[in-house]
Amino acid sequence: MRTKLFKFHITDFEEVYTVIDDENKRLHISSVNYSYSVTLDLTRDLKVEIEQQTKLGNQNFNNRVRKALFKIIEELKN
Repeated sequence: MRTKLFKFHITDFEEVYTVIDDENKRLHISSVNYSYSVTLDLTRDLKVEIEQQTKLGNQNFNNRVRKALFKIIEELKN
């Protein structure tokens, strides 16, 4: 397992930590300042996974979640 802390200028997601489970091919993402977390299956299409896990609730909040998740995934690819 690996961990990494990300810092953004996105309300509620200024600090987000990730736990990468290489053995089970999962990515867990959780905000430090807000009680929100998501776990993605790395064997699936991540864009579809993110859309499915952020389709309910407040749309404005979900847009901030998506923005943070996509930035994290992009950084982790590099």
